[in-house]
Amino acid sequence: MKRSFIIKCLLLYCILLVGVKAHAQKVGLLMDSYVMDRWQSDQKLFCDKITELNGEYVVEVAYGDAKEQTRLAQKLIEEGVKVLVLVPVDAKEAANIAAICKKASVPLISYDRLVSSKDVSLYLSYDNEKVGILQATAAVNAVPKGNFLLVNGPVSDNNAILFRRGQLKVLDPLMKKGKVNILKDIVLQDWGQLPALMAMTEFNSANDKKIDCVIAANDAVAIGVISAMNDQDESKNIFITGQDADHEALINIIKGYQNMTVYKPIKPLAELAAQCALKMARGETVENTTSLTSGGVTVKAILLDPVKVDKSNYKSTVVKDGHIELSELMDH
Repeated sequence: MKRSFIIKCLLLYCILLVGVKAHAQKVGLLMDSYVMDRWQSDQKLFCDKITELNGEYVVEVAYGDAKEQTRLAQKLIEEGVKVLVLVPVDAKEAANIAAICKKASVPLISYDRLVSSKDVSLYLSYDNEKVGILQATAAVNAVPKGNFLLVNGPVSDNNAILFRRGQLKVLDPLMKKGKVNILKDIVLQDWGQLPALMAMTEFNSANDKKIDCVIAANDAVAIGVISAMNDQDESKNIFITGQDADHEALINIIKGYQNMTVYKPIKPLAELAAQCALKMARGETVENTTSLTSGGVTVKAILLDPVKVDKSNYKSTVVKDGHIELSELMDH
């Protein structure tokens, strides 16, 4: 009798387990590339949270190819994903992905880069205009008067436009007063150290004026800028900003080669994306959204607050959060 009861319980457990598995919602995560350190962390944290919430995930990576990303989006939809979370290679090209999702009735979450389409179901990111404000505010506090160089990412990434908008909100009034002189407003074709290094090398060959400040849009750009200096110690006399709190950038901040970065904690954003994706897959409403308008497109959004990090607070921010281990920075 007891044995029969145990067998029945085991059978019931197996049936329930199969039922849960059958009803697990499949979410697609479509990445751009892993050019910057952070993206592998985003992916892992997102996938771990999906698993924790009893969902399933499928990951594809376009490796910087916008056309390939569109093909992969179609592939994921054909494989039955209920929601697509997208890090677009190109904001405008990704409008095709938004159209594909709409036609298939698959919600599209634009992750940390806004797709230029009204068909985006939800945009999740940090307040990227505020990122630019934090960068420029730190710069003018340190250099209230002088020659500034702006080095931003490609216009194919809407974030780069928002960073610049925030920077200019701070700089424009000072430019009008003659306190800030913009030597050049460099717009890179791609994110990364190499494009920044090449652009900075070209600028240095034609420039004979003293540079007081470089507002670099992110840490990869800042590292490229520093690498272009004739002498690395030269950067200690120039205020240099960044973003992402990358490992190498934090070491540069400790050494004095870079002055600040903007930290956008990955874990809260990645886990929020996982939670929202599964809610949408189950037909539930995502709450606490706001409206964001950029490039003539208005979408629902949830925007988190970025944090300024410098030599004075890196231990209480990025180290405390577990973004990086103190032991990785101790020798510097």
